[in-house]
Amino acid sequence: MMDSMPRPKRRGESRPPAGRTARHKASRRTARARRPAARRAERILAPLRGTLSVIVSARNEQETLQLLLKQVACLHPAEIIVVLNGCSDNSFERARQCKEATIVHCPASAGHDVGRAIGAKLSKGDILLFLDGDMVIPAPLLLPFAAAVDSGIDVALNDLDALLPPFGSSDSVTRCKLFLNYVLGRRDLGVSSMTAVPHALSRRALETIGCRELMVPPKAQAISILKGLRVEKAGSVDVIKHNRLRQGNTGVGNGVEQLIAGDHAEALQEILRHQGAARFSPGSNLEEHRRQVAVWRNGI
Repeated sequence: MMDSMPRPKRRGESRPPAGRTARHKASRRTARARRPAARRAERILAPLRGTLSVIVSARNEQETLQLLLKQVACLHPAEIIVVLNGCSDNSFERARQCKEATIVHCPASAGHDVGRAIGAKLSKGDILLFLDGDMVIPAPLLLPFAAAVDSGIDVALNDLDALLPPFGSSDSVTRCKLFLNYVLGRRDLGVSSMTAVPHALSRRALETIGCRELMVPPKAQAISILKGLRVEKAGSVDVIKHNRLRQGNTGVGNGVEQLIAGDHAEALQEILRHQGAARFSPGSNLEEHRRQVAVWRNGI
């Protein structure tokens, strides 16, 4: 029969304190848990089949631009194009820290949408991923947009439906986005819009829409749907929470809100040009259209 007495400690033999042993075991468990996570992250950032161009539009984003570019580099893009417009801070110096970036410097403010159009015109990739420099988005959240285009989608949009309130509490910009998708017969898109980043385009979409039209994102979206391109939601990134507040984008009726409303008016004009004014004839029941949009939004 085996002796159940503990083995006597030999001369010179020491045992680690109980606390140290527990910490060592916990450390090994943590390391084992991290290995699958690391492998998952590696799979998430697997190379794309097509070449990727990342276009970043920025104005006075010295605090976030360099951090964003580090995340972009994790996607292994073929090119990074940074369009700086109207910067008076150190954004240029921050952008230069990214050796892979091509920097376009516009001394006067041209606006994010114009910056995207400029970047698209200069790009060469099969996939175009559009970002703004004012928020740092982790690479794993960016990849679904590029991957969607890589798999055959032409326009990959950010899904914000779950982040927005019911129709009655929505702001005018949200209602514009809802109405445009409703008119285009794409209720499934909800509030998804090329006005918001991240979004991605295929080279085919760019050639179909035209670089110039990217300066008016809702119009570009309308053209893409009217011309039969594949437009889908691709990922969900909370850009509302992290959107940088500026003097021009806060308060009811602010300048950015008016600009976006005007952009949607141009999109509706494009639809009328393609489909005729009969779609919005004076006899149309606009109140009924509004009710249907509200019911649709509240059901998303």
